[in-house]
Amino acid sequence: MPTIFKRHCDEVTADHRIQMPQRVLPTSTNQCSIDVLVLRLEKYQADPSDAHACYPWAARFVMGIPVPAWQRSLVWNVGQQSRFISAVWLGADLGSYVTNECCKTSGAGSALVENSDALLDGQQRLHSLEEYFLDRLAVPDAQGQPRLWSELGKGERRRFLSTIFAHSSVCSLDEQALRKTYDFCAMGVAPRTYDQRAAQ
Repeated sequence: MPTIFKRHCDEVTADHRIQMPQRVLPTSTNQCSIDVLVLRLEKYQADPSDAHACYPWAARFVMGIPVPAWQRSLVWNVGQQSRFISAVWLGADLGSYVTNECCKTSGAGSALVENSDALLDGQQRLHSLEEYFLDRLAVPDAQGQPRLWSELGKGERRRFLSTIFAHSSVCSLDEQALRKTYDFCAMGVAPRTYDQRAAQ
């Protein structure tokens, strides 16, 4: 006999001692346009030394956002990057990128404590955007011709920049909790191999 889905539990057979996993850190999500990310990139490009002074612990920056040293490196190839940018043009669901919004000064000038503002998920996608905006990546136009960002007119740029790319955020200075959040972000989509996990 086929099993029939039931929304509510059967009080007789249900085991109320069973608990399923819970999120490591509370998360909030906002619907933001790509233009918000571009403002951050422009600020970083204008004065990279200021960003490095604020986030001396950052291994690198992607779209002007600091990336912790315990994240995996950049692994997408040009084809993957190009497909992501094409997905933006086609209006696909881009998922969300995740940052740690918790900021606290370290007491050393303008430096922020480790993992403040850190990017926890979305590094490959954000790096693809950065490569595109800096004319290091060409993607096919409607006729299949590779095009750089600098070749596009105002209307097409406005359309691209107004695309929604959701921004999720957590707030914690607990590095182990942030590492676990990072590890869980891609579960089921493109699971990280054991050596790519931050919390081992």
